[in-house]
Amino acid sequence: MKTRDLTLAAILAAVICVVAPLAIPMGVVPLTLQTLIIPLVATIALPRISFAATAVYLILGMVGLPVFANYRGGFAAFVGPTGGYLIAMLLFPVIIGLFQAHLKPTWSNELLANIVAALLQLSLGAIWLAVVQRVPWTAGVVPFLLPLLIKAVLVVVLARLIARVVPLPLGQER
Repeated sequence: MKTRDLTLAAILAAVICVVAPLAIPMGVVPLTLQTLIIPLVATIALPRISFAATAVYLILGMVGLPVFANYRGGFAAFVGPTGGYLIAMLLFPVIIGLFQAHLKPTWSNELLANIVAALLQLSLGAIWLAVVQRVPWTAGVVPFLLPLLIKAVLVVVLARLIARVVPLPLGQER
């Protein structure tokens, strides 16, 4: 990666670190802004940049910085009930990037990309939760479906607003 790409990834990682800890408690797995800000970063930046930003965010949280939901951090988050959701955050840049590479950047395609990525992330997280907590898989999915749809729409709206000010995707050679 070029210095410009690394700098952009670092800035986006910092934005994720600031926004992601905000959460609404909902039992074992809180409703977080991680699943708003990471898909937004994946929607506005090139996949390699958004993947790097997400990976840096996860590493910072893993080493103990309080960047996860409710200002928590540490390796324990990766082996506890939320571990699958965290690891699966890396799917957002991959899935959204695949959609962007193969489909026109229309409102409906961006929404579809975000919904598919969010459903995969949610499903993998729920599998992990089901194993760790010995609860049904649906317990880690159903409460988050409506917020998932709302966040997906918000991501597309915000990305469209950002695109009015800054040419997207971020990191593209101009």
